[in-house]
Amino acid sequence: MRPKHGEPIYNLIHSQEMVQYMWKYSVHLQSTQVPCAVAFDEPLDFMLLARAVNIEIERNDCMRLRIFRDGTKVKQFFLQEYKLQKILYKTFESKKEQEAFFDSIASEKLDVFGGEMFRIIFFRTYERKCGVFICASHMIMDFAAAFMFFKDLMAVYDCLKNGKDLPKPLAKYEDIIKKEHSDPLLAERIAKDRAELDEWVAKDRRPFYNAINGTKVLDWQSKLLRQKDMNMPHIYLPVLDKTHLVKCRLSPQDSKLISDYITENHLSAEWVIQLGFRIYLSKLNRHTNDSLFWVLCPRRRTVKEKRCGGTLASPMPWREILDDNKTFAETVTQLSESQVFLFRHCDVPFTEVRQMERDRYHLSLMQTSNSMMFSYLPAGDDPFSGRTYDFTAYNFGHYVMPVYALTMQDRATGQYVFSYIHRVMLTTDEDVYKFHDGVVRTILAGVQNPEKTIGQILEEI
Repeated sequence: MRPKHGEPIYNLIHSQEMVQYMWKYSVHLQSTQVPCAVAFDEPLDFMLLARAVNIEIERNDCMRLRIFRDGTKVKQFFLQEYKLQKILYKTFESKKEQEAFFDSIASEKLDVFGGEMFRIIFFRTYERKCGVFICASHMIMDFAAAFMFFKDLMAVYDCLKNGKDLPKPLAKYEDIIKKEHSDPLLAERIAKDRAELDEWVAKDRRPFYNAINGTKVLDWQSKLLRQKDMNMPHIYLPVLDKTHLVKCRLSPQDSKLISDYITENHLSAEWVIQLGFRIYLSKLNRHTNDSLFWVLCPRRRTVKEKRCGGTLASPMPWREILDDNKTFAETVTQLSESQVFLFRHCDVPFTEVRQMERDRYHLSLMQTSNSMMFSYLPAGDDPFSGRTYDFTAYNFGHYVMPVYALTMQDRATGQYVFSYIHRVMLTTDEDVYKFHDGVVRTILAGVQNPEKTIGQILEEI
């Protein structure tokens, strides 16, 4: 879809180039879709909500962003106006029917070059909750932007319902695109940050591929390729990228233990949950203590960026060397310091970080040391003005990495929710369930006795 009315044309920004880069490793463009839904206990007036959606499209300019091919490049522009004439409405009679329907929609490829950047569906669940589903191209939304869409849409709906003025306008994604393209110091800053990041990630030795099913993939490929000391497999296979989704919800009791520890010690849930991942990965992978996986950095530093749609997130290579003699509490602090470093360097484009990894370790296009993408989605204390809600991410059908782990806390119940999208060629559902169970046991061992050392926890779990 090309501009027809003289709209300004922009190159992709770095976060969007990451999406285009992922297309190279998947023939399925749905590998870069963001499908999710939110449902509420209260009945919704869907006719009024449809009005709110079109107002949201006016307010949230990323929903008017369109892309097109210009020779070998992908470029973009913003429609001046766009309205949905009709929104599909579905009623479900069972959980199985509901999940099957949304998984099928989530894995159906958006015609992004034909102008279809998102799909919206209203629904009533088998439990008679009312909700909204969106499947958006990652070119126009990351998960933070998708959650912002739901928050602002319901704020607009409440204003229409109560006859009040519309809420404060959202910031424009177009302004952020302009700023990134016009920043004269950005290239110089990225060059400096790239050099520092390269040294930080290197950690003086070649990293080890830490998979959630242990060394199964490494052992298989090592035997296949007759390489005894292989520590990075060839997994970026563009065709064999079919995925399953496994969702796990912690019990209220276990969630409270974790939340109380986080609150009492003024910590980020991301650090504590990530440490559980890393310790258990060490347990499964020859006690290497060396864990490296991509972590999605939101790149939303200012209030304006936090109140904006669009894709700003960028994957960063978070490598951590655990010390068996450090306590759980000390290692949480280590992770917090690492996050500060990474977030200071998050303007380095994913494409350059990936090339940096290939150059340093002489990797083929198909090789990587990263076993997963991890993302923690902070929902905020009261995102929907007192409403209880269910937020659900769906399986987009195909993905470039072995695992994408998305975690968040359901503020209505306090429970932590883990969504694992995994490549079926490399990992089974059983692998995921076993891994999740081990991660939970690891986190609980740490938060219940944070003075235990990492070595003691490894022995205990």
